[in-house]
Amino acid sequence: MRLGYSVLIFTSGVVLGQQCLHAQDQPAVHHVTIPMSVEGNAPIITITFNTTQGVLRTARFLFDSGGGAIILGEGLAKDLGLKAKGAVLSEDGQQYQQVNLPTGFVGEMPINLETSKAFVHVGTNSFISNRDKVDGMLPGKALEHYQIVVDYPQHRFSLGEAGTFPHQGEKLPCPYIVSSGHPRLDVGIGGSTYGFLLDTGTQITLMREDILKQWAKEHPDWPRSIGAAGPANDGADPDDDFLLRVPRLQLGSFATNHVAVASRPNEIYSATSYETPAAIVGALGGNVLSQFRVEVDYPDQLCFFARSGKEQANDFDTVGLVLDTNSSGQLVVRAVSSTASAVTRQNIQPGDVIVQIGDSGDAPYTLSKAAQALSGVVGERKHLRILRRGEPMSVTAVVSRIL
Repeated sequence: MRLGYSVLIFTSGVVLGQQCLHAQDQPAVHHVTIPMSVEGNAPIITITFNTTQGVLRTARFLFDSGGGAIILGEGLAKDLGLKAKGAVLSEDGQQYQQVNLPTGFVGEMPINLETSKAFVHVGTNSFISNRDKVDGMLPGKALEHYQIVVDYPQHRFSLGEAGTFPHQGEKLPCPYIVSSGHPRLDVGIGGSTYGFLLDTGTQITLMREDILKQWAKEHPDWPRSIGAAGPANDGADPDDDFLLRVPRLQLGSFATNHVAVASRPNEIYSATSYETPAAIVGALGGNVLSQFRVEVDYPDQLCFFARSGKEQANDFDTVGLVLDTNSSGQLVVRAVSSTASAVTRQNIQPGDVIVQIGDSGDAPYTLSKAAQALSGVVGERKHLRILRRGEPMSVTAVVSRIL
């Protein structure tokens, strides 16, 4: 389950106390394009706010089209002078409290975020920053009045009022239910069509566990592995995640080959778990979306895809560690992949705290940064400094093709 999802999903409402960054005589801006970073297959954009002290505060947000509510880290909420209100909500060990968010600006364009409530994530060890170093998460629900473009290959994000820029690419139906704002796509696999959530917030494509394991039985030649290592590692799911590489995935006229898919418990993508116009079996994630210029026309419930990037090659060449962060923000090995090298499985144990990976600098590491540092060429040796039951050690892990 995406952290905070079930508690926060149905939380549309009105945000009060909005302030303007610009003088009233500024000309209206109806669409804008800004630089975007892609980190761990996820799009990250900058939003600027005016604090209660009248100071500008820029913040990094992960744009998550599969998210429920706007979620802020405590640091951003404090800088903006926001006061939490109401009861503290709990979900999967995480805690949230509602805040009123001031007007945000993408470039020079003010954005109306009142279609989604905002919550501050309470606590220092926030899932907001343990995967990627960001200040918050921006769900698609918050942008349902706009056209948006996530151009992964060009690292550009565009936002505009309805009809303010022309569509580009192949048109695909992308219906959603207004209360959730979760666009649904039809995806072809193995001659059948399945419903998927369009999910920019996940690094890898996800599916129900029962379907993946059934495919694995029917196709013993498809590569598979156990353990959410590499791009599948977001710190939110069990260490026995099942990974399967699907030979071909069809999105409209576009075919993507050798797609890595990670399992999720069946109930996450049950008929009632996500509010979508029809059932879904999974989420189309960044390992597929990163090849495309993805446009979502929320008002018309349409998507437009234009391929301008290459398929990801060897995206699971890594040492095969399943990682998480503990209450102190330290990077902890939760499990070792079933297809990791014999050297890695001999030298690394669950519970080891990673202090340093090669020459990539000292901890703390985000999960995305650690996954990048632990990837490489098959056979490459990675030298790690760890703490095992508090004792410092130096160990070696070897990169292998996990999937």
